[in-house]
Amino acid sequence: MSLLEIKNLTTSFATEQGKVQAVRGISLSVEQGEIVGIVGESGSGKSQSMYSVMGLLSENGTIESGSILFDGQEISPVQFDGNAAAYEKLMEGIRGNSMSMIFQDPMSFLNPVLTIEKQLVEPLKNHKKMSAAELHQKAVELLTQVGIPSPEERLKQYPHQLSGGMRQRVIIAIALACNPKLIIADEPTTALDVTIQAKIIELIKELKEKTGSGVILITHDLGVVASACSRVYIMYGGKIVETGLADEIYYQPQHPYTSGLLACVNNPEEDTELRPIPGSPPDLIKPPAGCPFVDRCDKAMKICKMKMPPERKLSDTHAVCCWLTEKPASGKEGE
Repeated sequence: MSLLEIKNLTTSFATEQGKVQAVRGISLSVEQGEIVGIVGESGSGKSQSMYSVMGLLSENGTIESGSILFDGQEISPVQFDGNAAAYEKLMEGIRGNSMSMIFQDPMSFLNPVLTIEKQLVEPLKNHKKMSAAELHQKAVELLTQVGIPSPEERLKQYPHQLSGGMRQRVIIAIALACNPKLIIADEPTTALDVTIQAKIIELIKELKEKTGSGVILITHDLGVVASACSRVYIMYGGKIVETGLADEIYYQPQHPYTSGLLACVNNPEEDTELRPIPGSPPDLIKPPAGCPFVDRCDKAMKICKMKMPPERKLSDTHAVCCWLTEKPASGKEGE
């Protein structure tokens, strides 16, 4: 049984312009002790899909359909028949306890007027029965675990007194406080320089090995997940367009969007020019009837505009949603 199994998750947001169909029927799974990457541009739906899992959608967000099984328990609000109180009570016991999130902007997440220690012990106070001395000792252990020197001194400090890399480590320590089974890392290295990025990714890998937690790494950069993830899901336009083992995604990409993302990755071993993907993501208030990437794809065919391609299994681990992999193929767009 998978630690997390999502089936046909659909999430939308009500706006003045209309309903934004942010997540459109995605399915994915995470096993205990593995790091899974979810990769896509801003607006692809990767973060909102995980906020849906955590029950952290904004007030205008709604999970319309789908199943979310976490550790064998159904946690999708759809399955609670409108009983919001029962759903929220369930999630209060899960969030920060058996499932936690590492947010991308520490200065937005951390309270500037509270010490590091007060913020670090908050999930422990909510979910564990511990004395003040035990809480303090656990806080010291957590900062030590994430590689912050002089933990006793740091616990007394405020977020603005720490560097960006240290603040991100504090966020990771908070996420680890209750020994969660699943950690969701939402763009954990976005605001950090390249050297600190590498250290944070290595830290997440080390902690996964020590704790055995499952990890979901959300990013827009395929380069970030190259050495960390065992499997990768590629999201675009609210849909998963390709999934596979990391090596399959990097060396045998089948969707033109995946190939486009790889062309944007800087490879110091190869003197190749970076090629950005032309065009803009689709309007998810009125998403295209066919493949969401059709207007930016230089290999688009007539059928690509008319109908979303089905998922095609290329192997036991590799699947793609692209008409180019269907045989026989239609003629090119305009033919």
